[in-house]
Amino acid sequence: MYAWRETPAAGFAPLLVFALTLALPAPAVPAETVKMGGSGTNLGTMRRLVEAFGKTRPGVQFTIFPSLGTTGGLRALTDGAIDLALLSRPLKERERAGGITGVEYGRSPFVIVTAKADAPQGFTLQRLAEIYSGKVTAWPDGSPLRLVLRPKGDSDTEALEGMSPAMRQAIQKAVQRKGLVIGTSDQENADAIQKIPGAMGSSTLAIILSEKRPLKPLSLDGAAPTPENVANGSYPFFKRLFLAFGPKKPSPAVQQFIDFVRSPQGRGILRETGHWAN
Repeated sequence: MYAWRETPAAGFAPLLVFALTLALPAPAVPAETVKMGGSGTNLGTMRRLVEAFGKTRPGVQFTIFPSLGTTGGLRALTDGAIDLALLSRPLKERERAGGITGVEYGRSPFVIVTAKADAPQGFTLQRLAEIYSGKVTAWPDGSPLRLVLRPKGDSDTEALEGMSPAMRQAIQKAVQRKGLVIGTSDQENADAIQKIPGAMGSSTLAIILSEKRPLKPLSLDGAAPTPENVANGSYPFFKRLFLAFGPKKPSPAVQQFIDFVRSPQGRGILRETGHWAN
């Protein structure tokens, strides 16, 4: 029921005010916001997926935080600061026990890269170990080869160690070498490899393609680092990439985005950005 006070001089005013009130536009319904963050490996691809998803669901807004790392993304997720964590490794048992669910959406080749235009097509694992150990410090043309490392304990460092027993020993020596540049995040690491003359380091094909970086992935033991070779087993070095949610149930928008990532359209974007998506 609507009530108002009437004055004899303006008997029609209440009706006019009521009509104008009905004519005003209804307040806009706030768009649902999905916040995500975590491993820098996933960021460029997520931006592409979010852009495509937004064309079908314009009522959902996304906030993608700069690289938090997998651990930082999981911490933000459990603190309720984000809705989706971006992971470059499987969940650990204690994380699953805490109510976190991980959805694997793709595998991207873990690669050795350089911006050097005349770099060789690749190395043997033995030669790669000699480079990381410091035994080899120059490119085949004699120019300085400058390694860019990741922090000790980083997933890239662990992936390098897991390539072979010789690489494990080489990385243990590399992290003790003085004067080497260390990329603290995936993006800082790629930036350093791009900008430092003669630099070489590790990354993932997903970063190179999704961020359109001018970096050349090198073959290892004659196998090219392609999603197809990851799928057929001829290139055994890759990162498993996940979307994680919890402990609470994902919102409808979050679930719809996860479903989109795994849809034919989403898998097409994943293939374009250097993933093998089953």
